[in-house]
Amino acid sequence: MQQEGKPRFLKFHQGSVRGVAFSPRDRYLFCSGGCDGKVNLYSALRMELLMCYQITPITHVKNVNAVRFTSDGSRVLAATNTRKLVVVDVERGEQLLSYDNCAYGGRDRTGLATDPSGPNLAVSVAANGKGLTLVDLRMPLPLDFVYDLHGSVIRDICFLPASWPWQNSILTGGSDGTLKISSPDGRALYAFETGHSVNSVCITPEPYCRTAEDGFYSLIMSGGDVVSAYVPETGIQEVLKEHKDSPVWKLRYTSNGSTLYTVCDGGVLRRYRRYPDRHEYLGEVYHHKGDIQDLDISPYDEYIVTASKDRTVGVLLLGPPNHGFTEYTELT
Repeated sequence: MQQEGKPRFLKFHQGSVRGVAFSPRDRYLFCSGGCDGKVNLYSALRMELLMCYQITPITHVKNVNAVRFTSDGSRVLAATNTRKLVVVDVERGEQLLSYDNCAYGGRDRTGLATDPSGPNLAVSVAANGKGLTLVDLRMPLPLDFVYDLHGSVIRDICFLPASWPWQNSILTGGSDGTLKISSPDGRALYAFETGHSVNSVCITPEPYCRTAEDGFYSLIMSGGDVVSAYVPETGIQEVLKEHKDSPVWKLRYTSNGSTLYTVCDGGVLRRYRRYPDRHEYLGEVYHHKGDIQDLDISPYDEYIVTASKDRTVGVLLLGPPNHGFTEYTELT
């Protein structure tokens, strides 16, 4: 049976690596974006660079602040510090579209999300940092702007699945600790305070349920000064304090929701086992030499990748593919 491997650190950026993302269609393909203005494509299986695409012109400050694949895996979106949202064709490595004044041009990783139910809708943090820009990738101009949704800079964005109470909605986390669920046209549907600063938000991946009788609570996780787990209409249920004084930059569950990974200042990747009513800390997975700014997990939970300020992308084989309830393994 396949066991967890040893981490590899791929250094193909000339600056800090801001974002990483796996393709939802290719189990081994992932990309990274960094402060050198490049988007790189890799194979996790071979742990090698496949393609490099220069996003920003040499005359501009060269930062790619976030990267995401569309749900069909055919395109990569990159948000840059020049406020551009750039669309790159994965097969040819060519720029297809560029939307001006549509992305937040701050100094840190920014929020960017693509609709998991369709390949054409994407949402980025607006140029002022407090609103959203909605983009239909079939159109040459942005679809809509939502101004001043938050009173602080929006640090992360994700789409909520249809099983949650607010269908076709978007979850955003503000740096002041306010989390909001809003419709694509900007109507606030739900809001709550975490009580700590927020850099990352994520949700548990199973269909929504409010009780633990079916296995798990459905939680909204937020990470910043601490990591907290929130049950809608109930409140904060748990606070994870293993990171101490290190700000948490990214949270990500495996596809079955059993394991939570977190990254923070200090370059540490941590792992938690999730139970119906709590998370159990399992320890550190590996270290980078610099702060880790982003992470992602492959579609079948085989690999995890991390983006670090030490200019490297960390890649780790987690184990055999997880195919949910139909999973099987060979015993030898």
